[in-house]
Amino acid sequence: MALVILDPNLEGEAGHHLAYDMAIAREARARGEAVTIIAHRRFAAPAFEGVRILPHFTASTYAKLHDDPVTGAMDDWRHFNDLLQAELALLPRSEFGPGNAVLVPTATENHLAGYIGWMKGFDPVEAPLFLLHLMFPSGVAVDALGREVVEDPLRALFYRLAERAAQEEGPPVHLFASGGQHATEFSALFGRPIPPHPLPIRPEPGSPATAPHRALLFAGDARADKGIALLPDLVPRLAAAHPQWRWVAHVNAGSAWGQAKAAAEALASLAPSVPSLELAGGRLAPETYLALARGVGIALFPYDPVLYRRKSSGVLWEAISLGTPVVVPAGTWLENEARHWGAGHVAYADHSAAAIADGFAAALPRIGELAARSAGASVRYRAANGAAALIDQVAALWVRHKAAASLVARPRSLAIDLAKLEGGWHRPETVEGRAMRWAVQEPVIAFDWPFEEGWELDIAIASFFGADQLDRIAAQAGDMEVTQSWRRDGRGARLTLRGPGPGRARPRIELKLRLPYTYRPQNDARDLGVLVAGMTLGPVADGGIGTKDPMLLPALRITTSPAPEGGWPLAPGVVGELAAIPNRPVVLAFRLRCMGGEAPPVVALHLGGAVARLRVTPEEEAAWLGTALLPPAVLRGGGEQATFELVAEPGPAVTLIAAEAHALAGTTRPATAADRGSALPADPSPAPPSPPPPAAGPRLRWDLSKGIGPTEGPFPDIGVPAGVRWLVARQASLVVETNAAGPVQLTLRYRCLVPKQTMRVTVDGGRPTDVAIEGAGLRQAGEIVLDLMLRAGANALSLSFAGGVKEPGTGRELVLLVEQAEFRR
Repeated sequence: MALVILDPNLEGEAGHHLAYDMAIAREARARGEAVTIIAHRRFAAPAFEGVRILPHFTASTYAKLHDDPVTGAMDDWRHFNDLLQAELALLPRSEFGPGNAVLVPTATENHLAGYIGWMKGFDPVEAPLFLLHLMFPSGVAVDALGREVVEDPLRALFYRLAERAAQEEGPPVHLFASGGQHATEFSALFGRPIPPHPLPIRPEPGSPATAPHRALLFAGDARADKGIALLPDLVPRLAAAHPQWRWVAHVNAGSAWGQAKAAAEALASLAPSVPSLELAGGRLAPETYLALARGVGIALFPYDPVLYRRKSSGVLWEAISLGTPVVVPAGTWLENEARHWGAGHVAYADHSAAAIADGFAAALPRIGELAARSAGASVRYRAANGAAALIDQVAALWVRHKAAASLVARPRSLAIDLAKLEGGWHRPETVEGRAMRWAVQEPVIAFDWPFEEGWELDIAIASFFGADQLDRIAAQAGDMEVTQSWRRDGRGARLTLRGPGPGRARPRIELKLRLPYTYRPQNDARDLGVLVAGMTLGPVADGGIGTKDPMLLPALRITTSPAPEGGWPLAPGVVGELAAIPNRPVVLAFRLRCMGGEAPPVVALHLGGAVARLRVTPEEEAAWLGTALLPPAVLRGGGEQATFELVAEPGPAVTLIAAEAHALAGTTRPATAADRGSALPADPSPAPPSPPPPAAGPRLRWDLSKGIGPTEGPFPDIGVPAGVRWLVARQASLVVETNAAGPVQLTLRYRCLVPKQTMRVTVDGGRPTDVAIEGAGLRQAGEIVLDLMLRAGANALSLSFAGGVKEPGTGRELVLLVEQAEFRR
């Protein structure tokens, strides 16, 4: 169970959004719920106070794109709602399970329809609890007689259209308004009760003391609608008229522009000439900001009365909660909210420095009375609000939602009856006392999966005809992409297929496999594909990796459910599990596809408190291979079974197609001068055709190896010694003989013409591992260190390379130049 907060307005640590979200998150975590905040892409930190934060969204509710006075509002409404719904669709459904709750703390008409459209796309029985908070004006007002007055027809229309979508079939969407005023207005607009939600902003007043002669003039980001432009004129007026008072302003001009930026700069230049002005800039730490807000006896709000006629303010709620009297523009939400809680307040009429100064002067003779009224308002406000009260409201709905979700059938593992398979199968037979069945070249496996969670089919194969038969197997399930992997299991293998859950609307999945070839034995009329001993169907994320057998490690699995169209979008991230032996390096390989065929942006791997950027190289079919080397220190930090996450930086959409983990069969490093000085004596003569005499240690059998050229050299002009050998085929093999089984290290000194070469190493048909090779040309040598587990006798090292260079004149493919080979136990 988890609470997911969707907040495109959370762009950084400045402003109210982080404080607002974190107040909710702290309370939810205190009650045992996990919390994830999905924020704007500009939010840099992956976590805050232990709360996971995923940067994802590209536009906040404050964004504006079109300025046309006739169509601009309509164009923005369509653009931002469509953009938001598209970005929500990229989020993995595994983040939104049926027992979770999804809270949107700030929604406007330019986002509301996008949220509701995405929410209605969930299967009602698989959907989380959806809650949206309406914080901004509705476009209507309610007069003294309770009548609805339309003030902004387009805004009211946009909200009404979103409300109609919320009432359509699908998962219920619970709407709440921020404060009683907005609740009344939205209730009138929608024609049904829209309750207010408690406000998490609830600072506690400081210890009782005589009200200081300090006044708050401004707090927060420098914005024109908050009246920052009036301050350069207002401050000298107040300082001259009331010399016994000090004037406090916090102005964060980090993202200010235009008129607001000019006013902030003018105010900063004014500070030296007004000693009574206390000016703070940038982002303040929460405790510093709270001390500033507590240390004033009155707060002035120079807000634009037109723009803030129906707009709420977190600074005003803070002042009411702290028991601070306020001076506010008349006829606005701010005046009405102060009156609603009974706070001591004075209203001014005109939006000018002179009017605000007059309002402050009118408040001074009544400051004792205003402070007493504000103290009572503080008690009333704090009794009704706070993060605990908000989570109580959420919990009342969440408990019922969890109870209903627990009654719905959930995915579980089950065996598929081989006898009931139809299409592409030979008759069942008994092999070694077990019921098994041979597949033909194109077997079909049909099953029901009425869930949105991805499925995983594990096929136990008792017999097959070579690794290439399973490497090249193709799987398809209608228009859904299916991913596959396999590993050896004794004399047989285990084939794992994964795909997205289609949901209850079309639960039937017809999985079609195509084998690259079959085999017809003598005296048998059948074409045999693979011999299947059993099948198990279950959810992708069910359980963990589940293997502790060192021979099967490392093992990797993606726990995020795949997207309906296949693969796992890295928006906001993909989560998986890695089981590995902590003292052996591991290479993780991820096959990626980028929207439009572009190169993917930076992709980072987070594991065990460490972050590694994937090294990305192009592959065939517009795909990209990203690899990350995990040294033992990182593996020990993550534990034997660690959770990792792949996250893409802002840019083109990236989808993960497949993922693998390999025990590091090799590492590469440039050869030092000392290494080159200790090279073994060169052997300029060709290898003899007969095997060498037996020796105790491991040795390379060049005479039995394939894809290897004869010895060449020396080439003194480029520093290449005698006795070097070119690997002249992308598919090559080395034969290693040894009299004693056990682990060894094979060091290959190499030179490479391919700038970024990849070598896949397979020992005796076991689990393949990839080695990334840096090619620096023939003048620079490097080393590959291969960790091998050899058996007594001959061992085959299959080498598969990504590329090569054609040699002019001969046409030979020059893949890798081996300068020296050396074994170490």
